[in-house]
Amino acid sequence: MPTRTDQAATPAGRVVWADVAKGACIILVVLWHVIVKHYLRIDWRIDLPVPGAWGLLGEQLLPLRMPLFFTLSGIFAANAVARPWRVAGRPRIARNLYLYATWLLVHTALLALAPGFPTDRATSLGGLLAQLTVTPSNLWYLYALALYFALARALRRVHPAVLLAASGALSAVAATGLLDSPGNRGQVYQNLVFFLAGVHLRPYLQRWAAGATRRRLVASGAAYAVALAAMALAGAESRPGVWLLVSVVAVAFGVTAAARVARLRVVGGALARLGRRTLPIYVIHMPVLALLHRLLAGPVADLNRPARVLLVAGYPVLLTALVLALSLAVHRGLTAAGAHWLFDLPRRAGTDHNREGETMSRSHAPALPDRARVEEAAWWLSGRVVRTPVLNCPAIDRLAGARILLKAENLQTGGSYKMRGAMLAVGRLAAAGHTGVVAQSTGNHAVAVALAARRHGLAATVVLPVDAAPVKVARARAAGARVVLAGTTVEERLAAARQLAAADGHPLVDAYDHPDVVAGQGSASLELIEEAERAGTPLDALVVPVGGGGGVAGACLAAAGTPVAVYGVEPVGCDSLARSLAAGRPTPVVPAHTIADGLRPGCVGDLPFAVARDAVRGVVRVDDDAIAEAFRLLLLELKVLVEPSGAAGLAGALRLVTGSDDPDGALRPPARPGGSDGALRVAGGSDGAAPGRYRTVGVVLTGGNVEADLVARLATGPVADRARMEGVAA
Repeated sequence: MPTRTDQAATPAGRVVWADVAKGACIILVVLWHVIVKHYLRIDWRIDLPVPGAWGLLGEQLLPLRMPLFFTLSGIFAANAVARPWRVAGRPRIARNLYLYATWLLVHTALLALAPGFPTDRATSLGGLLAQLTVTPSNLWYLYALALYFALARALRRVHPAVLLAASGALSAVAATGLLDSPGNRGQVYQNLVFFLAGVHLRPYLQRWAAGATRRRLVASGAAYAVALAAMALAGAESRPGVWLLVSVVAVAFGVTAAARVARLRVVGGALARLGRRTLPIYVIHMPVLALLHRLLAGPVADLNRPARVLLVAGYPVLLTALVLALSLAVHRGLTAAGAHWLFDLPRRAGTDHNREGETMSRSHAPALPDRARVEEAAWWLSGRVVRTPVLNCPAIDRLAGARILLKAENLQTGGSYKMRGAMLAVGRLAAAGHTGVVAQSTGNHAVAVALAARRHGLAATVVLPVDAAPVKVARARAAGARVVLAGTTVEERLAAARQLAAADGHPLVDAYDHPDVVAGQGSASLELIEEAERAGTPLDALVVPVGGGGGVAGACLAAAGTPVAVYGVEPVGCDSLARSLAAGRPTPVVPAHTIADGLRPGCVGDLPFAVARDAVRGVVRVDDDAIAEAFRLLLLELKVLVEPSGAAGLAGALRLVTGSDDPDGALRPPARPGGSDGALRVAGGSDGAAPGRYRTVGVVLTGGNVEADLVARLATGPVADRARMEGVAA
């Protein structure tokens, strides 16, 4: 009977809870500034303690706002910390320092027009230089982000426990006031520990968010309230470690609350959208608030008493909403006027920077992704695609003589793992402002792009071959895509897709020659590797079917730095990757007929080949008989319906672990004239695949979109070597 090794709920991803938390944090930051810099400075002249209550509320949220903000920032920076300085330095250090310096000058100029507004501002050249270097201004968050990332990157080889202990001690001492901390330097000292916690404890924080229950929300909220009350009653805020402890409790509550609120479609969605736009609010809101203070403080104080009584309770909320709206409006106006340089580093030639901080090449030469990009893709996709289960069947294990773990991407949205790369690529293009996309494929990628485009509100045009499987054509149309049928070869489809892209002005999302697509497909292999490790059965090898090569390239990146050997599987006669590895360059083939229609591209992509050339251990060739036998095994023994292209992965894994000369080798068809017997052939590696070498092998079941009549035909054949499985399959 099949068993599952991944039964956990899909973990909440960035848009599900982290952006909700960021949105809540920026609201609380603006609310605090509204209270202390405007609201409490109005002479309300009423016999009610309402202003004092607002001030007290703002103070109680101090341990939550910035610690949670920096924890989230650390989570988002975790993958980048492992990147080389030349890669990570520009977006994480240079960008934040540039924004800090730019907006410090803007604030200095604008706040000079509101001399009575209570906020730090430089009044001399020396003061300005001090704020630029050692005494950060009210924009200290940007200053701190650059500093924190540089420290995290420089100290990445230091054990996290040592880093957290040292930064925690710094925070505890800074809270006592013993350190010299002019301006906002004390805040910089106190919050480093939270950024490092986000970097090094990200998996634990993700699991905490994924397991957020109503009971945990109540418990963490009560713990936060008790900690605040105890600190206030004991007057212990300045005692070493007390503020840090209360802030840790506050962050636990904040993550839990964000995870719960994220499940509320309207409120969670609104906060998440706001959370993705915190930068313009952060840098713009102070001058906006200064202007409103100058315009409103006097008139509000001069209102008659009934009006002031009516206004006093809700005034901070109303003004906070107004400041947020005006800040976003100013941002839209500035960007519409072309002042993008106020919100990002000037662009490098040849790149297009999107709103999520990723760069995409404008040239046709694809940028080579790395393992960090796959990890980032997995993080971005978490909550946006299905975390499919990892399956295991004792009957198949017995037949193979090894443990076979199967990543069931046939259960993915859209029926294939192509949804991962499509969702990532289309999501990035949507964030960059595109209104439509074009794609071409034999079916699964087109379906995935259509679904991803619908999810992001983009128009989609997909080009399929004239002989495409009807189920894939129907699914693409059902997803709202315009379907164009063109030719039978990839060259014909690609020519049609490029013509449509040029006519519509929409970008072409390649099925495999795209860094986001490769990284997205690699997230499936990454999940499989990590789940096998957690289950105590780490993979020795990973097998992925090969069409254009995006999946196997992603698997190579996911396995980088691990002992996992990655193999591709190709149908006999459709073996472009095997021939390319032998030739040392992408080599086209005239695809032979195969039931695995998704594995028939004429040539492996340039980008996948560049990744796989030095990383893939080899390629296993299988014929249609082997694929059909694997299909029946999956259907009858595992009770899983997989299309032949996905079943090819299991066929290849069985050949890999049994070896071509095994007298009992499963799935070995009779010899055929010309030596085309479908036996194991390995290209690109010198050490072959000896039987018994691999104890645990992972297989990505790439898709499940298959015609009913083909299922009927394939399901009628015998399953190989039933005697070896007798008494094993339930």
